[in-house]
Amino acid sequence: MMNVAENQLKSWLKLAFTPGVGSVTMLKLIRSFGSVENVYQQPIQVLNSVVSNGVIKSILSDNSSEAVEAALDWQSQGDNRRIITLEDDEYPQSLAQISTPPMVLFAEGNLSLLLKDKVAMVGTRHPTTQGIENARMFAKELSENDICVVSGLAAGIDRYSHEGALLAEGSTIAVIGTGIDIQYPASNRDIYKKIADNGLILSEFPLGARPLSQNFPQRNRIIVGLSRACLVVESAIDGGSMISAGYALEMGRDVMAIPGSIHNQMARGCHKLIKQGAKLIETVQDVFEELHFVANKKNAEKQSVSETNDPLLLAMGFDPISLDSLSNELNYDFGELCGKLLELELSGQIVNCGGGKYQRVFK
Repeated sequence: MMNVAENQLKSWLKLAFTPGVGSVTMLKLIRSFGSVENVYQQPIQVLNSVVSNGVIKSILSDNSSEAVEAALDWQSQGDNRRIITLEDDEYPQSLAQISTPPMVLFAEGNLSLLLKDKVAMVGTRHPTTQGIENARMFAKELSENDICVVSGLAAGIDRYSHEGALLAEGSTIAVIGTGIDIQYPASNRDIYKKIADNGLILSEFPLGARPLSQNFPQRNRIIVGLSRACLVVESAIDGGSMISAGYALEMGRDVMAIPGSIHNQMARGCHKLIKQGAKLIETVQDVFEELHFVANKKNAEKQSVSETNDPLLLAMGFDPISLDSLSNELNYDFGELCGKLLELELSGQIVNCGGGKYQRVFK
């Protein structure tokens, strides 16, 4: 026999998963009748004052019963699994205050991460070498300062942001655009498990929900709604990350962007945001200052670009440069140049971009 809490959860799931009832309609029904339980106690003519006949027919049907039972079964299969409704104490207040909060959230992992200060990190699925380094470095340093990194577990910047954040105690929250039982994209299955074990995975979609294109902008509002700010690491001028930045503006969140080379197509979205007033971010310390976070002193000391007298590093700048260009500029013979580049690569000061090009990275 179900207890009161289980019956309430079942009612929430039933209404949330009813075809034709989204967040807007469900909120309207709850505000009109006081609770989900009360919705089901209303006569048809009273419901008709709030929603259409088609929605009423759907509500009174049993169309969502299979999804509800699957959800309850999923929750029972692990101590780190929880279905959170909008009325639960664990539901994040910052998310509850957006215009269309998700009615239910499937959660797998460490729920205490919902209590931490959070920063969303978003970006292109096709990052440059520098974009990858920036995502990992910024996420790691935020996490080292006990700030939780929120992203969407997509390929590209999302993945590398999660990777960096998992290296420290701030850890990471992944908000996905499928059912929580669907590991998408397949290339991220390895990190999905790491996040479930050491971070937190969230989804508002029923179990089995496929990766439909409309799910991902919907998912983005949760990523931003959970967070104090949205940091765009690298994005094309019309990239999906620009949708997240738009949500941030609508929700009154800070929008931040990391600039890149003027020759980098994947930096143009960031440059557009900066022109429109987004905070230009060069170091993690810039994030702390904008949000009035207090950085861990030890970590803050590492967040500026180190000065160098190395002529090779000075010649490289921070854009990709070819071996031939370096050789001509420095008058090194090819063998000596390759040896020095290997040494710098092993020390993490430069990265091999492929195609005979190398790039200095921020340290």
